[in-house]
Amino acid sequence: MKIFATCMECQKELGLPSFEPIIADYYEEPVAIIECSRGHKSAFMLQSQKFEILLESAANALLEGYTLEAASTLSSAYERFFEFAINVLCSKQNVNEEELKRTFKYVSKQSERQIGAFLFLYLFEFGETYEINKKLIEFRNKVVHKGYIPTPKEVESFGDRVYLEIFAITQKLKEKCNEDIQKVITASLLERSQKLPTDMPRATSTGTMFFSLSQAEQKSSFTEAMLSYKVAQKMFLEAVPYMN
Repeated sequence: MKIFATCMECQKELGLPSFEPIIADYYEEPVAIIECSRGHKSAFMLQSQKFEILLESAANALLEGYTLEAASTLSSAYERFFEFAINVLCSKQNVNEEELKRTFKYVSKQSERQIGAFLFLYLFEFGETYEINKKLIEFRNKVVHKGYIPTPKEVESFGDRVYLEIFAITQKLKEKCNEDIQKVITASLLERSQKLPTDMPRATSTGTMFFSLSQAEQKSSFTEAMLSYKVAQKMFLEAVPYMN
């Protein structure tokens, strides 16, 4: 995965942004180590949650025509969103963070158990049953377990269903658990920061553009998010030569 960054150390020295564009790579840990032309080395930490990163990765795969990769990554984003929601709902109940991590290890390798945990936490918080879209599970199994290679239209349809569920649950979490969303994001940033050398300068970024909890509002559909993302990518690519 790639992220656009600028050197904050240059800004400290010069008193204004250097505007030197840096395209940095990051992987499992959403932290990019960047080095500018003046020799400053620093860490750029994304506050994006795993499901947000996977949604954007799926969008990139679909734009490049890799439908199998897009579909499987959308499925992973869907599963990781339930993990995020579990963290938020447990935070709302003042569950100890370390005890939550210990308990989650028992379900970390089985997505069905994670969905089950989410369903009961959702029922407890909102007082109603959350209906899982069975078509999502069926399509996911077809792609992941049978190696089915979908068409772009099938991926877009799958993306619409995945995105709609994530969007709908996110709106409900924002209504009743917004403070806990921020707690989960802050805790993940702290965990990433603690893994870095203590003397390494660091900066944070909101991260993903396709779907971002840092935005006041998210696009209400997968199609709308894709269109917005393509426009943002085009504007960015056109701006880089001028920044150079």
